Amino acid sequence: MKWLFALVLIGGVAWAAAFVPPRTAAKLAARALRSGWDWVAALGPEKTRADRPDRADRPERPPPRASRKAQAATPQRRATRDGIVPQPPKEMLRPNDRAALDSLVANAK
Repeated sequence: MKWLFALVLIGGVAWAAAFVPPRTAAKLAARALRSGWDWVAALGPEKTRADRPDRADRPERPPPRASRKAQAATPQRRATRDGIVPQPPKEMLRPNDRAALDSLVANAK
């Protein structure tokens, strides 16, 4: 009976390799790995409020919700035809600092 199960399993893998698009197979494999890892991580003793007597009398707060707003601090930059987004300058030098730096570089030669 085990050999029948093994044949069906091998046949299913061969069929999937032949007829399932690679992108779909990759998504399914990633979901399976994630759910398997979540199952393994969930194993073990469950933690309850009784485990922490210092917080047993306080009601549990709901977890904070993630904000779905776009970040207002970063300006939106348009991508060029090549898909390259211009980066902000790395540093800002005042004109007198730039002149002092240029004189140092000129003296170093």
